[in-house]
Amino acid sequence: MKKIKRNILSLALISTFTLLGGSSLPVLNAAEPSGPRFANKLPTTSIDLSDSTEEEINRYYSPLSSLPASEKQGTNLLKNLKPILQNFDYYSYDNVWKIYEITDRDWNLSPAVSDSENGITFDSESNTYTKYSYLSNAKSDSSSNPYVHTLYRNVDKNGSIVEEGRIKEWGDHNATGTNREHVWCQSRGFKAPSGAEGPAGTDVHHLISGDGRVNQSYHNNSPYGFVDKTSSKTKDAGDDKSFLKGNLLGPQLHKHAEDVTNMVFEPQDSDKGDIARALFYMAACYNNFSGTDTITEYNPNLLLVDYATDDGAAEASSATHPVCMGILSDLLEWHKMDPVDEYEIHRNNLIYKNFQHNRNPFIDFPEWVDVVWGNDSSKVADVSSDKSGNPLKDALRGMFGEAGDTVYVIIIVAAIIVILSIIILVFVTMSKKNKKKALKKVAKAAKRSYKRRK
Repeated sequence: MKKIKRNILSLALISTFTLLGGSSLPVLNAAEPSGPRFANKLPTTSIDLSDSTEEEINRYYSPLSSLPASEKQGTNLLKNLKPILQNFDYYSYDNVWKIYEITDRDWNLSPAVSDSENGITFDSESNTYTKYSYLSNAKSDSSSNPYVHTLYRNVDKNGSIVEEGRIKEWGDHNATGTNREHVWCQSRGFKAPSGAEGPAGTDVHHLISGDGRVNQSYHNNSPYGFVDKTSSKTKDAGDDKSFLKGNLLGPQLHKHAEDVTNMVFEPQDSDKGDIARALFYMAACYNNFSGTDTITEYNPNLLLVDYATDDGAAEASSATHPVCMGILSDLLEWHKMDPVDEYEIHRNNLIYKNFQHNRNPFIDFPEWVDVVWGNDSSKVADVSSDKSGNPLKDALRGMFGEAGDTVYVIIIVAAIIVILSIIILVFVTMSKKNKKKALKKVAKAAKRSYKRRK
Protein backbone atom coordinates (compact mmCIF):
# COMPACT_ATOMS: atom_id res chain seq x y z
CA MET A 1 0.00 0.00 0.00
CA LYS A 2 2.85 2.38 0.88
CA LYS A 3 4.50 1.69 -2.47
CA ILE A 4 1.22 2.28 -4.32
CA LYS A 5 0.80 5.65 -2.60
CA ARG A 6 4.35 6.68 -3.52
CA ASN A 7 3.75 5.73 -7.15
CA ILE A 8 0.43 7.61 -7.27
CA LEU A 9 2.10 10.68 -5.81
CA SER A 10 5.00 10.44 -8.25
CA LEU A 11 2.70 10.03 -11.24
CA ALA A 12 0.50 12.94 -10.13
CA LEU A 13 3.41 15.34 -9.61
CA ILE A 14 5.08 14.43 -12.88
CA SER A 15 1.75 14.87 -14.71
CA THR A 16 1.42 18.34 -13.18
CA PHE A 17 4.93 19.29 -14.31
CA THR A 18 4.09 18.03 -17.82
CA LEU A 19 0.88 20.04 -18.03
CA LEU A 20 2.51 23.19 -16.74
CA GLY A 21 5.60 22.81 -18.90
CA GLY A 22 4.11 21.67 -22.18
CA SER A 23 0.62 23.07 -22.35
CA SER A 24 1.30 26.46 -23.95
CA LEU A 25 -1.66 28.31 -22.44
CA PRO A 26 -2.93 31.09 -24.71
CA VAL A 27 -3.21 33.46 -21.76
CA LEU A 28 0.50 33.09 -21.13
CA ASN A 29 1.46 33.30 -24.80
CA ALA A 30 -0.52 36.44 -25.61
CA ALA A 31 1.60 39.54 -26.09
CA GLU A 32 1.34 41.80 -23.06
CA PRO A 33 0.46 45.40 -23.97
CA SER A 34 3.81 47.12 -24.05
CA GLY A 35 5.20 50.22 -25.72
CA PRO A 36 8.39 50.35 -27.80
CA ARG A 37 11.72 49.97 -25.97
CA PHE A 38 14.98 51.66 -26.93
CA ALA A 39 17.84 49.21 -27.56
CA ASN A 40 21.31 50.76 -27.49
CA LYS A 41 23.21 47.61 -28.50
CA LEU A 42 22.96 45.64 -31.72
CA PRO A 43 23.08 41.82 -31.61
CA THR A 44 26.55 40.43 -32.28
CA THR A 45 26.80 36.97 -30.69
CA SER A 46 23.86 35.45 -32.56
CA ILE A 47 22.05 36.60 -35.71
CA ASP A 48 19.47 34.11 -36.96
CA LEU A 49 19.02 34.15 -40.75
CA SER A 50 16.24 31.54 -40.87
CA ASP A 51 12.60 32.40 -41.58
CA SER A 52 9.85 31.94 -39.01
CA THR A 53 7.66 28.86 -39.23
CA GLU A 54 3.92 29.11 -39.85
CA GLU A 55 3.34 28.11 -36.23
CA GLU A 56 5.61 30.90 -34.95
CA ILE A 57 3.82 33.47 -37.09
CA ASN A 58 0.39 32.30 -35.95
CA ARG A 59 1.51 32.40 -32.32
CA TYR A 60 2.66 36.01 -32.74
CA TYR A 61 -0.85 37.09 -33.75
CA SER A 62 -2.63 34.80 -31.23
CA PRO A 63 -4.01 37.73 -29.15
CA LEU A 64 -6.41 38.36 -32.05
CA SER A 65 -7.90 34.86 -32.00
CA SER A 66 -10.19 35.37 -28.99
CA LEU A 67 -11.67 38.64 -30.31
CA PRO A 68 -15.16 38.81 -31.87
CA ALA A 69 -15.33 39.08 -35.66
CA SER A 70 -16.21 42.79 -35.56
CA GLU A 71 -12.89 43.49 -33.81
CA LYS A 72 -10.92 41.78 -36.58
CA GLN A 73 -11.97 43.87 -39.56
CA GLY A 74 -11.67 47.45 -40.78
CA THR A 75 -10.08 49.99 -38.48
CA ASN A 76 -10.87 47.74 -35.51
CA LEU A 77 -8.26 45.32 -36.84
CA LEU A 78 -5.73 48.16 -37.00
CA LYS A 79 -6.64 49.11 -33.43
CA ASN A 80 -6.12 45.57 -32.17
CA LEU A 81 -2.95 44.97 -34.16
CA LYS A 82 -1.34 48.05 -32.63
CA PRO A 83 -0.57 46.63 -29.12
CA ILE A 84 0.92 43.53 -30.76
CA LEU A 85 3.12 45.50 -33.15
CA GLN A 86 4.14 48.12 -30.60
CA ASN A 87 5.74 45.55 -28.34
CA PHE A 88 9.11 46.05 -30.05
CA ASP A 89 12.69 47.29 -29.76
CA TYR A 90 13.97 50.27 -31.71
CA TYR A 91 17.48 51.60 -32.35
CA SER A 92 19.29 54.87 -32.96
CA TYR A 93 19.21 56.44 -36.40
CA ASP A 94 22.96 55.79 -36.79
CA ASN A 95 22.55 52.10 -35.98
CA VAL A 96 20.04 51.71 -38.81
CA TRP A 97 22.95 51.75 -41.30
CA LYS A 98 24.37 48.70 -39.55
CA ILE A 99 21.00 46.94 -39.36
CA TYR A 100 20.77 47.20 -43.16
CA GLU A 101 23.79 44.87 -43.43
CA ILE A 102 21.41 42.11 -42.35
CA THR A 103 17.86 43.26 -43.16
CA ASP A 104 18.45 44.90 -46.56
CA ARG A 105 21.31 42.72 -47.71
CA ASP A 106 21.19 41.21 -51.19
CA TRP A 107 21.68 37.60 -50.11
CA ASN A 108 22.16 36.42 -53.69
CA LEU A 109 25.10 38.73 -54.33
CA SER A 110 26.43 38.61 -50.76
CA PRO A 111 25.70 35.19 -49.24
CA ALA A 112 26.43 34.55 -45.58
CA VAL A 113 29.96 33.25 -44.99
CA SER A 114 32.56 33.26 -42.25
CA ASP A 115 35.13 36.08 -42.42
CA SER A 116 38.19 35.38 -40.26
CA GLU A 117 39.77 38.73 -41.18
CA ASN A 118 36.93 40.58 -39.43
CA GLY A 119 36.19 37.97 -36.76
CA ILE A 120 32.85 36.89 -38.23
CA THR A 121 31.70 33.29 -37.86
CA PHE A 122 28.79 31.75 -39.77
CA ASP A 123 27.30 28.35 -38.93
CA SER A 124 25.61 27.00 -42.05
CA GLU A 125 23.84 24.20 -40.15
CA SER A 126 21.94 26.57 -37.87
CA ASN A 127 21.92 29.36 -40.52
CA THR A 128 23.24 31.70 -37.84
CA TYR A 129 26.06 34.19 -37.42
CA THR A 130 27.57 33.16 -34.08
CA LYS A 131 29.83 36.22 -34.11
CA TYR A 132 29.29 39.33 -36.19
CA SER A 133 31.02 42.69 -36.68
CA TYR A 134 29.18 45.57 -38.34
CA LEU A 135 31.42 47.11 -41.00
CA SER A 136 29.04 49.19 -43.14
CA ASN A 137 31.00 52.40 -42.78
CA ALA A 138 34.45 50.85 -43.13
CA LYS A 139 34.59 50.92 -46.95
CA SER A 140 35.92 47.41 -46.70
CA ASP A 141 35.94 45.17 -49.76
CA SER A 142 35.53 42.09 -47.58
CA SER A 143 32.57 39.73 -47.70
CA SER A 144 31.30 41.43 -44.56
CA ASN A 145 30.57 44.70 -46.38
CA PRO A 146 27.68 43.43 -48.48
CA TYR A 147 25.72 44.53 -51.49
CA VAL A 148 22.33 45.80 -50.41
CA HIS A 149 18.91 45.61 -52.01
CA THR A 150 18.04 49.26 -52.59
CA LEU A 151 14.66 50.86 -53.37
CA TYR A 152 14.37 52.59 -56.76
CA ARG A 153 17.39 50.86 -58.35
CA ASN A 154 16.46 48.62 -61.28
CA VAL A 155 16.87 44.85 -60.94
CA ASP A 156 17.96 42.31 -63.52
CA LYS A 157 16.08 39.17 -64.57
CA ASN A 158 17.36 37.33 -61.47
CA GLY A 159 16.07 40.01 -59.12
CA SER A 160 19.50 41.46 -58.30
CA ILE A 161 20.30 45.15 -58.69
CA VAL A 162 21.92 45.80 -62.06
CA GLU A 163 25.71 46.09 -61.95
CA GLU A 164 26.02 49.86 -62.26
CA GLY A 165 23.37 50.37 -59.59
CA ARG A 166 24.74 48.05 -56.92
CA ILE A 167 25.76 49.54 -53.60
CA LYS A 168 28.92 48.14 -52.07
CA GLU A 169 30.70 51.18 -50.65
CA TRP A 170 28.61 52.41 -47.74
CA GLY A 171 30.58 55.59 -47.10
CA ASP A 172 28.46 57.65 -49.49
CA HIS A 173 25.10 58.35 -47.88
CA ASN A 174 24.34 61.43 -49.98
CA ALA A 175 22.40 61.95 -53.20
CA THR A 176 24.96 59.90 -55.18
CA GLY A 177 24.74 56.94 -52.80
CA THR A 178 22.15 55.35 -50.56
CA ASN A 179 19.77 56.94 -48.05
CA ARG A 180 17.68 55.73 -45.15
CA GLU A 181 14.39 56.22 -46.97
CA HIS A 182 11.38 57.01 -44.78
CA VAL A 183 8.68 55.40 -46.87
CA TRP A 184 6.14 57.25 -44.71
CA CYS A 185 7.63 60.74 -44.91
CA GLN A 186 8.77 62.12 -41.56
CA SER A 187 7.06 65.42 -42.35
CA ARG A 188 3.74 63.59 -42.35
CA GLY A 189 3.19 63.31 -38.63
CA PHE A 190 6.35 62.44 -36.74
CA LYS A 191 9.40 64.57 -37.50
CA ALA A 192 11.20 64.95 -34.16
CA PRO A 193 12.82 68.34 -33.33
CA SER A 194 16.39 67.07 -33.69
CA GLY A 195 15.94 64.81 -36.71
CA ALA A 196 14.91 61.18 -37.13
CA GLU A 197 14.33 59.46 -33.79
CA GLY A 198 12.48 56.35 -32.70
CA PRO A 199 10.17 54.69 -32.45
CA ALA A 200 8.55 55.85 -35.72
CA GLY A 201 11.57 57.66 -37.14
CA THR A 202 13.83 54.60 -36.96
CA ASP A 203 11.27 51.82 -37.51
CA VAL A 204 12.97 49.66 -40.15
CA HIS A 205 9.70 48.18 -41.36
CA HIS A 206 9.33 51.45 -43.28
CA LEU A 207 12.84 52.94 -43.02
CA ILE A 208 14.37 51.13 -45.99
CA SER A 209 17.63 51.46 -47.92
CA GLY A 210 16.84 53.65 -50.95
CA ASP A 211 18.68 55.49 -53.71
CA GLY A 212 19.69 58.94 -52.48
CA ARG A 213 18.98 60.79 -55.73
CA VAL A 214 15.42 59.42 -56.04
CA ASN A 215 14.72 59.97 -52.35
CA GLN A 216 15.88 63.58 -52.31
CA SER A 217 14.91 64.84 -55.77
CA TYR A 218 11.88 62.76 -56.71
CA HIS A 219 10.07 61.24 -53.74
CA ASN A 220 11.04 63.79 -51.08
CA ASN A 221 7.74 64.50 -49.22
CA SER A 222 5.39 63.70 -52.11
CA PRO A 223 2.41 61.37 -51.64
CA TYR A 224 2.32 58.10 -53.60
CA GLY A 225 0.17 57.47 -56.64
CA PHE A 226 0.06 56.62 -60.32
CA VAL A 227 1.64 59.39 -62.39
CA ASP A 228 0.16 60.74 -65.62
CA LYS A 229 2.91 59.62 -67.98
CA THR A 230 1.55 61.75 -70.82
CA SER A 231 2.09 65.00 -68.93
CA SER A 232 5.00 67.26 -69.92
CA LYS A 233 5.52 67.91 -66.20
CA THR A 234 6.38 64.27 -65.47
CA LYS A 235 10.06 63.60 -64.68
CA ASP A 236 11.77 60.20 -64.84
CA ALA A 237 14.78 59.53 -62.57
CA GLY A 238 16.20 57.48 -65.41
CA ASP A 239 17.12 60.76 -67.10
CA ASP A 240 19.71 61.20 -64.33
CA LYS A 241 20.96 57.61 -64.10
CA SER A 242 19.92 54.75 -66.39
CA PHE A 243 19.50 52.31 -63.52
CA LEU A 244 16.87 54.59 -61.91
CA LYS A 245 14.50 54.46 -64.88
CA GLY A 246 10.80 54.11 -64.04
CA ASN A 247 10.78 56.18 -60.84
CA LEU A 248 8.50 59.09 -61.67
CA LEU A 249 7.40 62.42 -60.24
CA GLY A 250 4.46 64.13 -61.90
CA PRO A 251 0.74 64.97 -61.87
CA GLN A 252 -1.46 62.20 -60.49
CA LEU A 253 -3.25 60.02 -63.03
CA HIS A 254 -6.37 59.76 -60.86
CA LYS A 255 -7.79 63.04 -59.54
CA HIS A 256 -9.74 63.43 -56.30
CA ALA A 257 -11.83 66.33 -55.05
CA GLU A 258 -9.82 66.42 -51.81
CA ASP A 259 -6.38 66.53 -53.48
CA VAL A 260 -4.05 68.96 -51.67
CA THR A 261 -1.25 68.71 -54.22
CA ASN A 262 -1.13 68.02 -57.96
CA MET A 263 2.15 66.06 -57.90
CA VAL A 264 2.71 62.47 -56.76
CA PHE A 265 5.59 60.01 -56.75
CA GLU A 266 5.37 56.64 -58.49
CA PRO A 267 8.20 54.11 -57.86
CA GLN A 268 9.29 51.44 -60.31
CA ASP A 269 6.93 48.45 -60.53
CA SER A 270 9.19 46.09 -58.54
CA ASP A 271 9.01 48.40 -55.50
CA LYS A 272 5.31 49.26 -55.60
CA GLY A 273 4.05 46.43 -53.38
CA ASP A 274 6.90 46.74 -50.88
CA ILE A 275 6.15 50.45 -50.43
CA ALA A 276 2.39 49.90 -50.13
CA ARG A 277 2.80 47.21 -47.45
CA ALA A 278 5.28 49.38 -45.51
CA LEU A 279 2.63 52.12 -45.44
CA PHE A 280 -0.08 49.65 -44.39
CA TYR A 281 2.19 48.58 -41.51
CA MET A 282 2.64 52.20 -40.39
CA ALA A 283 -1.12 52.72 -40.33
CA ALA A 284 -1.45 49.64 -38.09
CA CYS A 285 1.47 50.38 -35.76
CA TYR A 286 0.86 54.11 -35.30
CA ASN A 287 -2.77 55.16 -34.89
CA ASN A 288 -5.26 56.20 -32.23
CA PHE A 289 -8.35 54.19 -33.13
CA SER A 290 -8.63 53.21 -29.45
CA GLY A 291 -8.95 56.90 -28.54
CA THR A 292 -6.76 56.34 -25.47
CA ASP A 293 -3.19 56.25 -26.78
CA THR A 294 -0.51 58.80 -25.98
CA ILE A 295 0.43 60.52 -29.25
CA THR A 296 3.76 62.34 -29.70
CA GLU A 297 6.12 63.24 -32.54
CA TYR A 298 7.91 59.96 -31.75
CA ASN A 299 4.77 57.80 -31.61
CA PRO A 300 2.34 59.44 -34.05
CA ASN A 301 -1.28 59.08 -35.13
CA LEU A 302 -1.26 58.15 -38.84
CA LEU A 303 -4.01 57.52 -41.39
CA LEU A 304 -4.10 56.42 -45.03
CA VAL A 305 -6.54 58.37 -47.23
CA ASP A 306 -7.72 58.27 -50.83
CA TYR A 307 -6.39 61.59 -52.06
CA ALA A 308 -3.05 63.30 -52.70
CA THR A 309 -1.90 64.72 -49.38
CA ASP A 310 0.21 67.81 -48.72
CA ASP A 311 3.85 67.60 -49.86
CA GLY A 312 4.93 70.87 -48.25
CA ALA A 313 5.44 71.92 -44.64
CA ALA A 314 5.80 69.38 -41.87
CA GLU A 315 2.60 68.53 -40.02
CA ALA A 316 2.36 67.11 -36.50
CA SER A 317 -0.27 64.62 -35.40
CA SER A 318 -2.20 64.57 -32.14
CA ALA A 319 -4.65 62.27 -30.38
CA THR A 320 -7.54 63.89 -32.27
CA HIS A 321 -5.70 64.85 -35.46
CA PRO A 322 -4.23 62.02 -37.53
CA VAL A 323 -1.77 63.03 -40.23
CA CYS A 324 -2.60 61.47 -43.57
CA MET A 325 -0.79 59.88 -46.51
CA GLY A 326 -2.21 58.85 -49.87
CA ILE A 327 -3.28 57.81 -52.40
CA LEU A 328 -4.90 54.74 -50.82
CA SER A 329 -6.70 53.34 -53.87
CA ASP A 330 -3.44 53.43 -55.85
CA LEU A 331 -1.56 51.75 -52.98
CA LEU A 332 -4.16 48.97 -52.92
CA GLU A 333 -3.59 48.46 -56.64
CA TRP A 334 0.20 48.38 -56.10
CA HIS A 335 -0.27 45.70 -53.43
CA LYS A 336 -1.91 43.49 -56.08
CA MET A 337 0.47 44.40 -58.91
CA ASP A 338 3.60 43.55 -56.92
CA PRO A 339 2.77 40.64 -54.56
CA VAL A 340 4.84 39.67 -51.55
CA ASP A 341 8.09 38.02 -52.68
CA GLU A 342 10.81 35.98 -50.99
CA TYR A 343 13.07 38.99 -50.37
CA GLU A 344 10.28 40.85 -48.58
CA ILE A 345 9.35 37.79 -46.50
CA HIS A 346 12.98 37.26 -45.51
CA ARG A 347 13.45 40.93 -44.56
CA ASN A 348 10.34 40.77 -42.37
CA ASN A 349 11.71 37.70 -40.58
CA LEU A 350 15.20 39.16 -40.13
CA ILE A 351 13.70 42.26 -38.47
CA TYR A 352 11.53 40.09 -36.24
CA LYS A 353 14.13 37.56 -35.17
CA ASN A 354 17.11 39.83 -34.64
CA PHE A 355 16.24 43.49 -34.21
CA GLN A 356 12.76 44.87 -33.57
CA HIS A 357 11.03 41.58 -32.70
CA ASN A 358 7.80 42.69 -34.35
CA ARG A 359 6.32 41.84 -37.75
CA ASN A 360 4.54 43.40 -40.72
CA PRO A 361 1.13 41.68 -40.72
CA PHE A 362 0.47 42.59 -44.36
CA ILE A 363 3.49 40.59 -45.45
CA ASP A 364 2.48 37.63 -43.27
CA PHE A 365 -1.18 37.83 -44.32
CA PRO A 366 -1.52 39.84 -47.57
CA GLU A 367 -5.27 39.14 -47.56
CA TRP A 368 -5.66 41.31 -44.45
CA VAL A 369 -5.25 44.37 -46.70
CA ASP A 370 -8.77 43.67 -48.03
CA VAL A 371 -10.01 42.97 -44.50
CA VAL A 372 -9.04 46.52 -43.49
CA TRP A 373 -9.53 48.57 -46.67
CA GLY A 374 -11.67 46.35 -48.91
CA ASN A 375 -15.36 46.74 -49.73
CA ASP A 376 -16.47 43.31 -48.48
CA SER A 377 -17.58 43.76 -44.85
CA SER A 378 -17.84 39.98 -44.37
CA LYS A 379 -14.07 39.47 -44.52
CA VAL A 380 -12.41 38.87 -41.15
CA ALA A 381 -8.78 38.40 -40.10
CA ASP A 382 -9.39 34.91 -38.78
CA VAL A 383 -6.44 33.40 -36.96
CA SER A 384 -8.49 31.04 -34.78
CA SER A 385 -8.38 28.27 -37.41
CA ASP A 386 -4.60 28.30 -37.62
CA LYS A 387 -2.91 25.14 -36.42
CA SER A 388 -1.25 25.53 -33.03
CA GLY A 389 0.75 22.30 -33.12
CA ASN A 390 -1.24 21.06 -30.10
CA PRO A 391 -3.71 18.30 -31.15
CA LEU A 392 -6.09 18.90 -28.21
CA LYS A 393 -6.18 22.66 -28.77
CA ASP A 394 -6.74 22.25 -32.53
CA ALA A 395 -9.56 19.75 -31.91
CA LEU A 396 -11.27 22.14 -29.49
CA ARG A 397 -10.93 24.98 -32.00
CA GLY A 398 -12.67 22.76 -34.54
CA MET A 399 -15.51 22.08 -32.09
CA PHE A 400 -15.92 25.52 -30.49
CA GLY A 401 -14.34 27.96 -32.94
CA GLU A 402 -12.83 31.03 -31.28
CA ALA A 403 -13.97 29.77 -27.87
CA GLY A 404 -11.79 26.67 -28.30
CA ASP A 405 -8.76 28.34 -26.72
CA THR A 406 -10.83 29.29 -23.66
CA VAL A 407 -12.17 25.72 -23.35
CA TYR A 408 -8.58 24.46 -23.62
CA VAL A 409 -7.48 26.68 -20.74
CA ILE A 410 -10.42 25.53 -18.61
CA ILE A 411 -9.60 21.85 -19.26
CA ILE A 412 -5.91 22.31 -18.42
CA VAL A 413 -6.68 24.26 -15.24
CA ALA A 414 -9.29 21.69 -14.18
CA ALA A 415 -6.83 18.85 -14.81
CA ILE A 416 -4.18 20.56 -12.71
CA ILE A 417 -6.66 21.12 -9.86
CA VAL A 418 -7.71 17.46 -9.91
CA ILE A 419 -4.11 16.24 -9.96
CA LEU A 420 -3.08 18.59 -7.16
CA SER A 421 -6.04 17.36 -5.10
CA ILE A 422 -4.82 13.78 -5.55
CA ILE A 423 -1.31 14.85 -4.55
CA ILE A 424 -2.53 16.51 -1.37
CA LEU A 425 -4.83 13.61 -0.45
CA VAL A 426 -2.15 10.97 -0.92
CA PHE A 427 0.64 13.04 0.60
CA VAL A 428 -1.12 13.79 3.90
CA THR A 429 -1.75 10.09 4.53
CA MET A 430 1.90 9.04 4.09
CA SER A 431 4.45 8.61 6.81
CA LYS A 432 7.27 11.13 7.14
CA LYS A 433 9.80 8.58 5.86
CA ASN A 434 7.76 7.71 2.78
CA LYS A 435 7.11 11.40 2.04
CA LYS A 436 10.88 11.95 1.78
CA LYS A 437 11.31 8.92 -0.50
CA ALA A 438 8.44 10.00 -2.74
CA LEU A 439 9.70 13.57 -3.06
CA LYS A 440 13.21 12.34 -3.86
CA LYS A 441 11.83 10.07 -6.58
CA VAL A 442 9.73 12.88 -8.06
CA ALA A 443 12.72 15.25 -8.07
CA LYS A 444 14.80 12.75 -10.06
CA ALA A 445 11.97 12.15 -12.54
CA ALA A 446 11.35 15.86 -12.99
CA LYS A 447 15.07 16.44 -13.60
CA ARG A 448 15.14 13.73 -16.30
CA SER A 449 12.03 15.23 -17.92
CA TYR A 450 13.61 18.70 -17.94
CA LYS A 451 16.81 17.38 -19.56
CA ARG A 452 14.78 15.66 -22.30
CA ARG A 453 12.98 18.93 -23.10
CA LYS A 454 16.29 20.78 -23.39
